Amino acid sequence: MKHYRITLNNQTFDVEVLDDPRQPEVRVKVEGETFTVYAETVTERLSLPTVAGAETLAPAAPTPANAAGVVKAPLPGVIKSIAVRQGQHVNPNDELLVIEAMKAMNVIRATRPGTIGKILVAEGRQIAYGAPLLELA
Repeated sequence: MKHYRITLNNQTFDVEVLDDPRQPEVRVKVEGETFTVYAETVTERLSLPTVAGAETLAPAAPTPANAAGVVKAPLPGVIKSIAVRQGQHVNPNDELLVIEAMKAMNVIRATRPGTIGKILVAEGRQIAYGAPLLELA
C-alpha cells in the first residue's frame, strides 16, 4: 500500500492506494472513506500517481462503493460546462462535465457505459470535494 498527501485547491487530503495502481480499477482510501477509481495513464510527463481528480491524473470521478450510479466530484471547484443531458447514453471515457480548479480545467469522464439520469449541478456552481454531480444508470 502506498500513502500520498495531495493538495487540491488549498485543501490537503491523505490518500492510501489499496490495490495495485497499475490496474484499471483501483480502490483508494481518502480521509478514511474508500472509493473505487478508474485510472489510466494520460501523459508520461507526470511523475505523480494516477489516483483521482483532474484529467491529467485520472479521467473519471471516484465513485464510493456505497453510492453506485452517482458520479461525485473528485476535487472542489466551479462547474465550467456540462457536456451531457438527461437521458443521453454515454460510453466509457465520454466527457461528462468540466470542473475548474486552481485555474485548471479538469474533464470528468464516464467510467462505464450508461444513461445519464438527474444532473445535480449547474454551470457556474461552486462544488465541494465529493459533491454529487450526476446520476449514471
